[in-house]
Amino acid sequence: MKATTISITLILFLGFSLNLTAQTTAVWQGGKPGRTTDWNCPANWSEGRVPDEFTQVIIPAGVTYYPVIQYAPAPIDALLMEAGARLTIQGGARLVILCETGIFAGVTILGQIENNGTLEIGEVVNASIAYLKQVQGKGIVISPSAGMDTLARRR
Repeated sequence: MKATTISITLILFLGFSLNLTAQTTAVWQGGKPGRTTDWNCPANWSEGRVPDEFTQVIIPAGVTYYPVIQYAPAPIDALLMEAGARLTIQGGARLVILCETGIFAGVTILGQIENNGTLEIGEVVNASIAYLKQVQGKGIVISPSAGMDTLARRR
């Protein structure tokens, strides 16, 4: 009886713990009046909260307003940008993509990133530098998985 109670308690605890770190997907919607392009505005995201390290982010094509990162948000797990989508990282801002789950191979950029700050990309599954061709601007890209152990400036 005691072993059964302990087992049930352990199962419930583990189930609750796993739920706390469950991966989520956030889709950019943009358009919140007064903050139409603000990455850090919860109302601009499908889930009503700013993405974090447990979030796979999708920036779709065809929206009216595209995200602008003005300062460093929380790191995100993965990024998928559809063809035609845009993302701007302003000077002094930083976007960190952890690439921990392998979703979207960590980073899939079919759209365009204007990077005037810092874009840091973790270990990408099936590493390729092809996605870096979609990154423009005067900012810094840090991407050890693309064969760059040092900082690379994109022009």
